[in-house]
Amino acid sequence: MAATWRGNTYLLASFPVGIATFVFLVTGISIGIGLAIVWVGVPILMAMLAASRWLARFERRRAAIVLGAPIPTSYLTPHRRGILGWLHTAIADAATWKDLLWLGILLPALGLAGFTIAVCSWGAGLGLLVLPAWYRAVGGTGVDLGALNVNTLDEAWIGIPFGLVVLTITVPLTRGLGLGLAQLARVLLAPSERRRVAELERTRAGAVDSQAAELQRIERDLHDGAQARLVALAMDLGMAQEKLDSDPAGARALVAGAHGEAKRALAELRDLSRGIYPAILTDRGLGPALSSIAARNPVEVALDVNVDGRLPAATEAAAYFVVVEALTNVAKHSGAEHCRVRIVHRRDRLALEVSDDGEGGADAGGAGLAGLRQRVEALDGTLAVAEAHPGTTIRAELPCAS
Repeated sequence: MAATWRGNTYLLASFPVGIATFVFLVTGISIGIGLAIVWVGVPILMAMLAASRWLARFERRRAAIVLGAPIPTSYLTPHRRGILGWLHTAIADAATWKDLLWLGILLPALGLAGFTIAVCSWGAGLGLLVLPAWYRAVGGTGVDLGALNVNTLDEAWIGIPFGLVVLTITVPLTRGLGLGLAQLARVLLAPSERRRVAELERTRAGAVDSQAAELQRIERDLHDGAQARLVALAMDLGMAQEKLDSDPAGARALVAGAHGEAKRALAELRDLSRGIYPAILTDRGLGPALSSIAARNPVEVALDVNVDGRLPAATEAAAYFVVVEALTNVAKHSGAEHCRVRIVHRRDRLALEVSDDGEGGADAGGAGLAGLRQRVEALDGTLAVAEAHPGTTIRAELPCAS
């Protein structure tokens, strides 16, 4: 029964929603195209494209209620920075045109057809079911049903079984129409299989490249940093051992130097370990692992982790490394005094946000953030960088399905 009500509600709401989106989009796009020659129309067109994506997300949520499953979203990433780069990519994206096709043509037309069928079917069935009361309400003067006139109370009572038949047909009919309209919305608004395969290939290749780059970084840092310091440490200790009897003062100086080298080697190994899966994350989970990182960060960090229980290992690892890399960038480059990390677990998604009050200017296409984006996208997540005043905000969403 719940499926019937959901289908009918979706069917009845599609007509007014479709008309509203049609009028809004056609008016806005027409004005934008008309004024594009004097550049005034460019921001209008951008606003309409952004609005169409928002409306498409709204339609995905409406259809998901009927279908019982979310509809994924996939748009092309702008190939170059700036407003015109975003506009060019949005216009070249097939998903944009499928959104406009659904919002501007199919939803109003099919919404009108479904609305008409639902209203007429339910109206006819319920009208026949209450026909005797209707007949008495008009004072026995007869009821005109278009092709059928009811002139006596006995004829009105005969309408009840016909009303039951009509309602029996109406229930599966309107439920099926609502489900069919939602399925058509999913066909148009969900990414195609080719797009999905290409996206998966890209994100998996990015994950492989990210892991390879991380291994190369670890190998390079070990060879050029900690390994070199440990070699120097061994040489200093060897020289100190030779001078222990003949030159005690020189031996003590060499030992002191070796002690400093040992401290620096430990510091480099500690910095290097941020790219390796930490034991505390495995043992105690995301909250305690991030608390230990926040406590050591030079910038004051306000940590808010709202997670119920343990998450899938891959999700925890990706969230951990996003936060660690973001905090490292804040400490090195932002000049911030305060930083806030907020992590919330909602149903099957983990949302995290790292914001600071620094100078801003983060390069979304830089190597560091590109590596984080590849790590997140490998799990079918998303990562975005937003410039605030002041500071920078990094937002990521990760799936939490087991």
